[in-house]
Amino acid sequence: MWRNPNDPARNKQYVVVVNSMTWPNANSGKLDGTRTAWQLQELSNNEEIFPLAQLKQCPDALPCAWGVLLASRNVTRYTYEPGGVTLDLALNVDVHRRQQSRRRNFHTSIAVPADVPALSYQHVLQETVSLPYGKVYRVDMDYGITYQLCAQRVDAAGKPVDKCDIPYI
Repeated sequence: MWRNPNDPARNKQYVVVVNSMTWPNANSGKLDGTRTAWQLQELSNNEEIFPLAQLKQCPDALPCAWGVLLASRNVTRYTYEPGGVTLDLALNVDVHRRQQSRRRNFHTSIAVPADVPALSYQHVLQETVSLPYGKVYRVDMDYGITYQLCAQRVDAAGKPVDKCDIPYI
């Protein structure tokens, strides 16, 4: 007996959630970032901490201001719905002069020198997001930071049933 009649496992499929965090590279200006894919069951209460990154903004006739981006994503609950999934999403984005990331096996830190103008920005998002399979949910933030999220079904052979239009970096 299936717990949820909308669970794709009924059709020998499973759900993968693709997400990405992107920003303009501080040196080249080209798009930079990270893209990951997780099986839906692995997402529940699984925080993903994105890599630290440097950001830059150069207003006209003023010196450039620099900042360090620290971002994380967490999904606390999910449910299967007709044609998609619903997720409780928490997204935290923090840009300041100095950041550090502590993980199990390593610690990293980046700092902007004290004599350089610094950026400061925070964006906290906690909401329930309905994701139709193959549709991209997008959050645009200051300084060119973008978060994208998409759910897709995958068949028993490991081939995607739906297309998530989130490019590889």
